[in-house]
Amino acid sequence: MGLIQRLKRITSARIESFLSSVEDPEVLFPQLVREMEDQVRAATEAEAKAKAAVKHAQRDVDQLREKIEYYGIGAKKAIDGGDEGMAREAISAQLNVEEALERKQAVLERADDVYEDARSARERIQRQLEELRAKKDEILTRARVAKNQLEIQRTVSGPVTSSGSILDAIERLESRIEEQEAELEIQQAASGDVDASLDERLDAMADTTAVDERLAALKRKIAEDKQ
Repeated sequence: MGLIQRLKRITSARIESFLSSVEDPEVLFPQLVREMEDQVRAATEAEAKAKAAVKHAQRDVDQLREKIEYYGIGAKKAIDGGDEGMAREAISAQLNVEEALERKQAVLERADDVYEDARSARERIQRQLEELRAKKDEILTRARVAKNQLEIQRTVSGPVTSSGSILDAIERLESRIEEQEAELEIQQAASGDVDASLDERLDAMADTTAVDERLAALKRKIAEDKQ
């Protein structure tokens, strides 16, 4: 009876609780299947033993009924033969067997109850095992997706330093890069101003030379005209 009661406690809720634990379903699932297979084997053995007990009790009941019938026939023959004493003995024996039959019938009823419990427990666990096997791919896929999502969430929002997450660190890095780029642009611009100032002075010097040359040529021409 203890084994049957333990087997009857195997329920779908227990399966869900098992799978929803913090451990890895990839590891737990095969363990759960093996455990349920063991439970099915135990339930099958318990059912077989209970069925054997029923057959044994039924055989005892049938034998006692045959004895009751036998003593009844013997008592009738004794009366027909005029042997009342033998008839009384046969009837007394018949009464004793009837009492034994009542006890054996009670044993048979209990054996039937145990067998029905064992059979229903085995069928229930067998169905759950078949359902578990049928849902194997679905359950493991859901577990993998949930695990991946959790890992992604931890990666995105998990702390890199005490002051923020990975996204915060990336934002700070981008800010530093922008600052460096801006500083480089300023330096390049400053360097460009120096070069531009030099070019402007050289160009101005060239312009001044041209003016002086033109002025000198004009003066020479005027002097020549006066001559």
